[in-house]
Amino acid sequence: MSHPMSNEAGGVQGGGLSRATSENDAGPDPVIGAGIALLGIFLMGVGGAAGAHYLFNFATLVAVLGAVLFVLFVALTALKQRRALGAAGRAPSPDSGVEQRDARD
Repeated sequence: MSHPMSNEAGGVQGGGLSRATSENDAGPDPVIGAGIALLGIFLMGVGGAAGAHYLFNFATLVAVLGAVLFVLFVALTALKQRRALGAAGRAPSPDSGVEQRDARD
């Protein structure tokens, strides 16, 4: 007997999610943008404490760029997951010859 959430069950449960996450492993990681933003915040603190206005201004640009990359990478990952789950949800189940319907139908 297989676990209800395993891929061996062949049903809708668990199968689509695992396929979607395995396809999205090659996508951009939001941690990159968060790391750049944190580096910029750290440099802002160093530049502000040292009175180095040019360093502070450059660090502000780095922090904003990191935040933009973070939001962009999260949005791209969400779109890839939605697209993969949508394709997996429309695929016919091997247990039945009836096509599965989308929730929007």
